[in-house]
Amino acid sequence: MALREEQILRYSRQILLREVGGRGQEKLLAGGVRLKATGTAGLTAAAYVAAGGTAVEAGPESLVPGAEGFLVKADEVGRPGPEVLARVLPDVNADALPERGTGRLAELPAAWDGEGPWVALGGDGTRGVAVFRGTTGCPGCFEATTATLGPPPSGALGVGLGALGALLLQRLLLGMEPVLGARGWEAPGMLTDQPVRRCGRCG
Repeated sequence: MALREEQILRYSRQILLREVGGRGQEKLLAGGVRLKATGTAGLTAAAYVAAGGTAVEAGPESLVPGAEGFLVKADEVGRPGPEVLARVLPDVNADALPERGTGRLAELPAAWDGEGPWVALGGDGTRGVAVFRGTTGCPGCFEATTATLGPPPSGALGVGLGALGALLLQRLLLGMEPVLGARGWEAPGMLTDQPVRRCGRCG
C-alpha cells in the first residue's frame, strides 16, 4: 500500500527513523491486533499502537476502574470496550479503525489464537512483564511463559508496561524483534530481558 500525502505528514517522525522509513510505516498500517484489555497497561498499549497507524479491534469486555487514561474517561468505566473504542479511535487516528485484527494484544489472563504477533501484558508482583511472539514463534513456549505471570500492574508501572507492549508489537510487525521473548519493566523505568520457558516439545 502506498502512503497518502496526509499519512506521510501524520507519520513523518516515524518515517524519518532509519529503522522504520516509508516501507516500515506501510507495514504498521497493514497490521492489526485484537485487544483483550480493560486496564491501564492494555489501554495504554492500544493508544500507542493506534497512534502509530495499526488497527485495534476491542474485545467484548467492559472497562474496569483504572482504565482511565489516554483513551478512556472516568465516566466510561463499566461500559463495553468496543463501544468506547468505536467512539474514540476515529479522533485518535482513523487509520486504526478495526478492519484487520490478526494479531493479539492482551492483559493476562487471556486465551491466545490467530497467527500473531502476540503480546501479553502481565506481572509477577514486583514488576510488569511483556511476553511476545512473532508469527513463527512457538505457541507452547509463549503460553508456558505467560502461565507463570499474573495480571499486569496498574498506575504508573502499568502505563510504562503498556508503552513497552506497544513498542514490542510494532517492532514485531517491522521484523525487528526475535520471534519469541519477554521483557520486564520495573520502577524506576528499568527494562530487563526475562527468560522464556520451554514447552515440552521444545524443552
